[in-house]
Amino acid sequence: MKYYQRNIGTLLSAALLCVSGVNSVRAESNETTTNKAVSATNSFNCSADSSWFSQPSLPTEVKQSNGPGDSSFCDFYQFSWQSFAYLMATSKTNPQVLNFQDSTQFNELEVNTDGSPANSCDDKHDSHVLFIRSAKPQENGTTFTIPERIGQAGGGATIYDQNSNVVYYDVQFSKNMCDVKKIQQQQNFPGGTTELKTAWKVLGANDDPSKFITMDANITPEPKNTSTTKLGMIGFHLAVATPDHPEFVWATFEHKVNAPDCSSAETSTAWSFASKACTTDLKNQDALGIVQCRFNNPAPSQSIKGSASEICREYAYGSAEGDRNYDENTQSISTLNANVQPFLTGNFKVLSNYFNVGALWVSNISKDSEIGNQRGSLRLANTVAETEYQSVDLNAGFVSNCFGCHNYTGTANNGSNTTSNSLSHIFDDIAIGSNQCLDVQAAITINSQAQAKAECPKTCTNSSSKLNWNGQWTNQSASTGMQLPKTVCGCCGA
Repeated sequence: MKYYQRNIGTLLSAALLCVSGVNSVRAESNETTTNKAVSATNSFNCSADSSWFSQPSLPTEVKQSNGPGDSSFCDFYQFSWQSFAYLMATSKTNPQVLNFQDSTQFNELEVNTDGSPANSCDDKHDSHVLFIRSAKPQENGTTFTIPERIGQAGGGATIYDQNSNVVYYDVQFSKNMCDVKKIQQQQNFPGGTTELKTAWKVLGANDDPSKFITMDANITPEPKNTSTTKLGMIGFHLAVATPDHPEFVWATFEHKVNAPDCSSAETSTAWSFASKACTTDLKNQDALGIVQCRFNNPAPSQSIKGSASEICREYAYGSAEGDRNYDENTQSISTLNANVQPFLTGNFKVLSNYFNVGALWVSNISKDSEIGNQRGSLRLANTVAETEYQSVDLNAGFVSNCFGCHNYTGTANNGSNTTSNSLSHIFDDIAIGSNQCLDVQAAITINSQAQAKAECPKTCTNSSSKLNWNGQWTNQSASTGMQLPKTVCGCCGA
């Protein structure tokens, strides 16, 4: 498989930290068993399709195997794996890159040196695109100064592999997101809208590049230094909206040697984010050793080199026994992870080193994304993207899974997912960088200019510190003339 080389600037930034501690270790099974044959005792055996790999294509909708309007858990995981296979396939327009790296299909989120959004919608690619997660803002209810693009969904401080190298992130999105005005005339993002977030590590002397999706990148902070470093993909988020699922289907994949399970650690594996000593403490359930290792508790940092992080997975497949549809969810994931293995040959052989952790969606799109309406891996987290947010409490006010950070408003309720800036956290950055104004939904219905002057400025700045009110507001849809469920304020980049 061919991979591409690019020159990339790095950006180290700090934001308000979303505090989440890890007080227990409680996973279910070790992911290194994923490639084993499927047990005949599994009640839910999710099959793979060879065409995902022989003729890769991006699915446009989740199947409805249980009848009209009724998709099985397996349907969602097949959608996730088929999407992943396509995105990791060689581009037909440029065989030097994979589909997710193909600039004719996806744009890459870019920022300026000062951290402000750059134009990610033009044909120039001269800004920063590779980021370091140095801190993560509290989602929902807290104004933050650094846009969400710096981090992934949930999590906190910087993490380092066992070679003391920092983890890098980049973000891609479907080209339709550049048409801000057209999208904001709709309540939901149109089918096919896609956001991709990738985590990368520096490949060390003991890493086999053939076991990683790789790219060569310039990660040096000095502009005159043009040397490149080989990076390996260790985590991959994909969020795809479909006509039947405008809330987006949220799925995440990881490299299989990222981290051990907290409760059943495998000590024979050379983990990228757990030392031999600390993994042994996990396996032996050495309470003092586990405390001293400070698992899943990295600290903020401003350096590309640092103390190696100790990370373990709290919930295998993002699920705990007793969760809704636990058996169907975990067995659908594990069997499909196993059932794709015979097809991972040729250019796809490298994917045998990755696995689907889980996915999340809602059952009824007319309702909001509260926990009772969520399905799939309810405790979904990626160990290298949501390191600190793995301790998911389904009874808490803030449930730190995908929908805890990315709020969806049901179609039957008042509100728009394209103007709330709650579902997509990069949409405002895309608009600002490309000099497009946004309609941002206010918290109240505004009935006078005086109210607008009081409410709209904070509506804009709460959405993004880079947005200012342009003096306009309305309660009517520009496309239909109908009454909007809530007032929108006109917000433009500073």
